[in-house]
Amino acid sequence: MKVVVFGGSGLIGDGFLQESLLAPDVTEVVTVGRTPLSLTHPKLRQVRHADFRDFTAIVEELRGADACFWGLGVSSAGLSPQDYERITYDFTVAAARTLAEANTALTFVYVSGGGTDSTEKGRSRWARVKGRTENMVIAAFPNGYALRPGFVRPSHDQRSKTTAYRWANTLVTPIAPLLRLLRLAPVLMTSTAQLGQVALHLARHGYSRHVLENRDIVTVAAQAEIHA
Repeated sequence: MKVVVFGGSGLIGDGFLQESLLAPDVTEVVTVGRTPLSLTHPKLRQVRHADFRDFTAIVEELRGADACFWGLGVSSAGLSPQDYERITYDFTVAAARTLAEANTALTFVYVSGGGTDSTEKGRSRWARVKGRTENMVIAAFPNGYALRPGFVRPSHDQRSKTTAYRWANTLVTPIAPLLRLLRLAPVLMTSTAQLGQVALHLARHGYSRHVLENRDIVTVAAQAEIHA
């Protein structure tokens, strides 16, 4: 299986990347980014590309892909509405169009977030933009999926580059056992490793729903461990 990863330098993308490299049935992992990753692996091929609104120049690099895992994203805090929509929606649309032309049967896994508005009519702008992006992915690919994780804890010794997120992880870590005891963890938390495992499971087996909330992610991750 050939997997394409966008956003491999970020927290979510690293989970996709690491789990794909570990998977025995993944033969090639292609990352697309503006800067090279500080990682080498026999399965890994890095493609540097500057214009994320047009991927036609690298279509041959993407051809033959069985799955695309989209971990590229930003917080809306501090961004203009135009910049947030450009990064969240326009970049994803450009990649989806190029990948769909190469392989309509491809599995496209897009990481969204809890609270996303799939009606595109709610009061929260970020939730509407995320919902619009989810809807586009699911419409473009019969095997298109949106993951809506809650709080994502880092795996593979990775740390978030966002200061606020690192602080949040520091605060959550001591109470994680309590959340599990109270059975709140499946509703509130997942990990980058679980997201990677779920993405691979969706590429292999599909799922009955195209939008997976945090509880679904945890459930499918457990199924992925059984089938591994």
